Amino acid sequence: MKLNPKIYAQLTHEPFATQEINGKIVEFHYLNDTPYLFQFASKGRFAIWTSDGNNYKVLVEKRYYEMLSDFYLPEVNTIWLNFLSKVGTLSRKVNNWFMIPSLILYVVVAGLGTLLFPDFTMEILIGMIVLVIIGNIFQGRYLNQKVAQENQNTQDEIRDFLGVERFNALVENQQLHYQEYFKFEEEPVQETVENVEKKEEENNGTKSN
Repeated sequence: MKLNPKIYAQLTHEPFATQEINGKIVEFHYLNDTPYLFQFASKGRFAIWTSDGNNYKVLVEKRYYEMLSDFYLPEVNTIWLNFLSKVGTLSRKVNNWFMIPSLILYVVVAGLGTLLFPDFTMEILIGMIVLVIIGNIFQGRYLNQKVAQENQNTQDEIRDFLGVERFNALVENQQLHYQEYFKFEEEPVQETVENVEKKEEENNGTKSN
């Protein structure tokens, strides 16, 4: 399954780490060394998987990787690649279940409607388009539910491998990284000369009263 193939093709510099998993090459590149840092990190995405359909390249923010390196162990990545493979297979199956029947139904009904009810051709075509759109909505929801379930199963499998304590510690590190990365220190507000003079006048007025 291809993932962000354009980004994959543009990552031509040397990776800082490489793994071979089930015949697949997985390269790791620091997100900091690419023009994509602001694009993804500003949205809270510090690790991005890319693929040409065969091998993988992972963009990961440097500090994020250092704090969560256990999430990128070969054993963990094996579990993750199995998830990506399952999602790709599931996506193709769902598309075949919904898209092909929908297209066949659209062609048949549109053809028969045009021949049998030529005065209502436009209404029939619009009705079929609406049905196709509704079908796509149900298809998307069904696929999202299946992917969410597979994702949960994958997380459970990773938790079992790492152990609950180790897994939870990594999750805490992840939250800590988010907090540190998006922490903005408040700068003290500098009062202008006018504000200071105004306050002194107010204070003097209060004292005089």
